[in-house]
Amino acid sequence: MDLNIIVAAGRNGEIGREGDLIWRISSDLKRFRSLTMGHPIIMGRKTWDSLSKKPLPGRRNIVMSRNAGLDAPGAEVVDSPEAALHLTEGETPFVMGGEQIYRIFLPYATRIYLTEIDASCDDADAWLLFPPDSGQWRPEEVGEIEHTPDGIAYRYVTYEKIQTKC
Repeated sequence: MDLNIIVAAGRNGEIGREGDLIWRISSDLKRFRSLTMGHPIIMGRKTWDSLSKKPLPGRRNIVMSRNAGLDAPGAEVVDSPEAALHLTEGETPFVMGGEQIYRIFLPYATRIYLTEIDASCDDADAWLLFPPDSGQWRPEEVGEIEHTPDGIAYRYVTYEKIQTKC
């Protein structure tokens, strides 16, 4: 099964602040929409709570929570990664955060769609280095450096998990 992670991270692995995105880069948000459209998206409850538009349209929304009774209209609620993966059999889901959910699904992931942001955020409260320094990932596609209107440099990098042969 192919499982994608999609994330934007600062130079120190910053991925969130106060339950929200740190940087809102218009082209990155458009890329997120384009890549995930028509695919299941898996997120944690905190990420679900942070969405201004729930559920995200054109995608099957799956929320992972320890609270099986979570009220998430328009989404399917699961309590384990195995349950989320079972729901998405035959499809290619995208994991969209947050930090705990990324950590849980990283061992299952086959591809990481990373927006590398050349900036740091001192008051970030969620971090995860992408790709993890494990020697299991190789860059598959590296985009050109672009800049936001206020001068922040960023680029898109797609990492592929290195398949080991037994």
